Amino acid sequence: MTGLPMRSLFTLLLATCLALLPGIATPTAGQILKPYRAEYQLSLGSLVVGRAKITLDLSADGQYSYRAYTWPVGLAALFRKDEITEQSEGRIVNDAVVPSRYLYSHKRPKRTREVNLDFNWPAGRVANQIAGTPWSMQIPEGTQDKFSQQLALILAVGRGDKAAEYRVADGGLLKSYRYTEVDREQVNTKSGQYSAIKLVRNKGDRPSRTTFWFAPELNYLPVKITKHEKEGNYIMELISVTWQDGNG
Repeated sequence: MTGLPMRSLFTLLLATCLALLPGIATPTAGQILKPYRAEYQLSLGSLVVGRAKITLDLSADGQYSYRAYTWPVGLAALFRKDEITEQSEGRIVNDAVVPSRYLYSHKRPKRTREVNLDFNWPAGRVANQIAGTPWSMQIPEGTQDKFSQQLALILAVGRGDKAAEYRVADGGLLKSYRYTEVDREQVNTKSGQYSAIKLVRNKGDRPSRTTFWFAPELNYLPVKITKHEKEGNYIMELISVTWQDGNG
């Protein structure tokens, strides 16, 4: 989600019935996505290694800015000075996320890795503008950047979709990420207990290593994410959230 590893849904039958009932509709993007400021704790097993601040800003005309900043804390800060910033900008159009720009910066003591993607939708192309590592490629409609796919997933979960798949522009390649609902369960986080929708993520044909929990009561915000790596299990859990428009 931010360089460091970063909700059951309605059944398809129920979603179909709701759509057919007069005066009742599935939630729209404007009903699901709300501007917010959230903070997360990052752990490796029982060891707290970092914090992340994630913000979503939305304008009345559908423009969005989605940003995450991650930094090390505790003992990890003694050995790692990494700071990671990730940002997606674009528009919400007809309940779909349309990115226009993606920025990524991973600052280390001796070097910084950066990505700057510009999406040219009339031409159907995306290009990395960073000097030294430029690339450009053709993209199909619906392509996401690495961060905007999470906004798209929040919308999908809020609609009641039980599965979602996104093509993501990353490193000059078009990568496939598939999300599947597996359960609804109670999950405890630093911010409290939630009845959450649980999904697993598959990257291409690889076995799933990442699990997400989304809380309907928090506008389908992800409240916990786990990722299994060789060195152990990374856990990202919500500490606090503030809704900028007074909703939530």
